Amino acid sequence: MGSGELENKEGKMFFNPYTKPINSSRSGPIYRSHSYPTKINYRSIVPFILAHTEPGDVVYDSFAGTCSTGIAAAACSKKDESLLSYLDEEAKSSAEWGKRKSICLDIGVLPTFIGKTLLNPIDSDEFISIFNEIMDEIEKKWGWIYQAEDENGDKGEIRYTYWSEVVRCPKCGEENHYMDIFVDFKSGNFLSEGVCPNCSQKISKREVEPIFEEVYDKILDETREAIKRVPVMIYGETDGKKWSREFKDKDIRVLKEIEKKPVPEWINPIPILSGDESWGELHRSGYHKNISYLHHFYTPRNFLALSVLHDKIKNLDEDFKRAFKFIISSYNTGHSTLMTRFVFKSGKNKPVNTSAQPGALYVPSCPVEKNIFRGVKRKLRQFKKVVETVQKWEIDTKVYTRPAQKSRLDPESVDYIFTDPPFGNNIQYSEINFISEAWLNSFTYNNRDKETIISDFQNKTLSEYEELLKEAFRENYRVLKENCFMTVVFHSRKKKIWNSLRRAIIHSGFEIVNSSILDKTQSSFKQTTTKGAVKKDPIIVAMKTTGDEILISEERKENVEEFISRRLENHGTLDEKERTFDYLFSRYVGKCIMDNGEVDLNADEFKQTLKKVAVSRDGIWYLKEDL
Repeated sequence: MGSGELENKEGKMFFNPYTKPINSSRSGPIYRSHSYPTKINYRSIVPFILAHTEPGDVVYDSFAGTCSTGIAAAACSKKDESLLSYLDEEAKSSAEWGKRKSICLDIGVLPTFIGKTLLNPIDSDEFISIFNEIMDEIEKKWGWIYQAEDENGDKGEIRYTYWSEVVRCPKCGEENHYMDIFVDFKSGNFLSEGVCPNCSQKISKREVEPIFEEVYDKILDETREAIKRVPVMIYGETDGKKWSREFKDKDIRVLKEIEKKPVPEWINPIPILSGDESWGELHRSGYHKNISYLHHFYTPRNFLALSVLHDKIKNLDEDFKRAFKFIISSYNTGHSTLMTRFVFKSGKNKPVNTSAQPGALYVPSCPVEKNIFRGVKRKLRQFKKVVETVQKWEIDTKVYTRPAQKSRLDPESVDYIFTDPPFGNNIQYSEINFISEAWLNSFTYNNRDKETIISDFQNKTLSEYEELLKEAFRENYRVLKENCFMTVVFHSRKKKIWNSLRRAIIHSGFEIVNSSILDKTQSSFKQTTTKGAVKKDPIIVAMKTTGDEILISEERKENVEEFISRRLENHGTLDEKERTFDYLFSRYVGKCIMDNGEVDLNADEFKQTLKKVAVSRDGIWYLKEDL
């Protein structure tokens, strides 16, 4: 069914937002206020809500994540010039701005905490005053843990410290810093092969193994074996002047003093996930060896810093405490743990600090220890911008930490659904969320029986994933009013995942009526690094009708080569981005699903077929016969 036919459906729709792709950038103070995998910029959702609802209607998202749908519904309450660029002329004249109600569900503790905080405006001036007062008190007592002298002996503040694993040379047996062998600061490269400083022989990364040492764990009050890491370089600032130098004995003495300091009494050891030695899907036997508790993901200095921060705010007013925790959390996982990294940009030899690798719990061989007090204070400025934005809207949003399969909503109580289900095994949410949720003292993984993912660790195969999706969509069907729409944003390069989604939607009672594309102008980490990944998210449009269950077609109206030829035949008029692989594959998936038939090809298989009938010119595909 084409976009023109969709307009003729009797469902509730004031204009058609599916005629062209909607852009979704990874920008803006709200989007950047707290990292979370696969979230959508709320600005991209606004056109769909305006198209399918009017003021007073109820918008629902059963896989809400950080509640971008709820934020978008709130943004629709006030006409905003910055949002008009997402609307075409018909939409601008047809859209009715005004207050909507929204309900956001997600099984995740962390994402719903983020959503609740963003959608709960506070008095920013009062909060900033309290925040600054608390940070001043903390730094007066604990600021010394991030102090160091520059080369002239003047006291300064540590910005960050580079650490290195200690490895043994397989040729001579001597201990070396991993950084000395495999990081070339002159050329700006991480090396797969280096030279041992002791025996001058070439060695590869695959040949070396980290050295383990016995350390006293004050949180567990026992001695344990851990990878040996040493601080190598300090980067600091004194009176506005930045400096760097190698680690010295006096710096080691400070670290030893820090290790003697007890954490607050209420900080208990928190075992990772199941507490087993191999604790989850993301566990790796190498760099995770003997990492079995929360505090093992931190240096002693940074774990102490986070502990005193949380201790200081535990008696605050609930709204202010939530806001303060939000700011700490927004800095924590990406910048506070041993997972924080440095990289080299192409053609540059100066290292650039970056966050932890998204979608994983990867601990690099050369972690970066950042100054948490300094980083948390910087986050305040961003949070202030968020509060100033949200305060302009009329907000009527309920956020629940519940599985999509058990909404507890009344039948036919929802006017429109916009949702973004988990993409198979793409992200292991309960594991990724663990570190942040530990500081919230509540965990997604305690209720992960309804976590809609594929996971060997959780014994969830494609079949279990499809059944969980089906349960969720059946619940969506139950709560949605008749002749109303559900918009599903989804991403996968695997045909079996797409076909599970398609079957789950159809067997829930929905009729699939159209498709489009959400054009993420910046790819996620998974989309960037996964071989053959598709960097555009197809949009599936489904409708609750009163007819019989839709039958799944076993026929294909046109084969893949015919589809490609038809898409590319308009040689002079087709937009160039529609000629890219990502767009073509997304259009192919949408076409298959809209016809209620199987998606026959994975992304890499589709590309091989594309090469048979077309030629790429700088990523733009043309039919061979047109060249």
